Amino acid sequence: MPTTILQANVIERALNEAARPFFSHTSRDIDPTKFKKSDVPHWEGGAISWEELVEIEPDLRWMLQAIKLIRRPKAPASFCANRIWYCCFKPRLLQLVGHSCRRKNSALRSSAAYDTAYQKLYNALPDCRNCGC
Repeated sequence: MPTTILQANVIERALNEAARPFFSHTSRDIDPTKFKKSDVPHWEGGAISWEELVEIEPDLRWMLQAIKLIRRPKAPASFCANRIWYCCFKPRLLQLVGHSCRRKNSALRSSAAYDTAYQKLYNALPDCRNCGC
């Protein structure tokens, strides 16, 4: 039976609680990067929509808004969307979704989440112009 988004969120909360020291009452004490991959069940829920992703990880919505603010300069100036993507946005995307995601949510750590977020964000960039790509 495939894991649902709701189940992935519940599992993430349970793993965070299990990692919390007995005396701690704040989540600041938990380092989400210090857990074993085997602690997070494999995502088998299939494709994940953009709307589901931004519900789980609101920073993706902020990334999209930032990308939409980028304007291609007037001709004849050159503009390279790939340079902006790989220097500014992809490193942050890797922290939020995909196999290198820092959270313990199996839906966010899935290839499906990475593919959906990558396509949505990259396609929102203006097209390259006179850059040689």
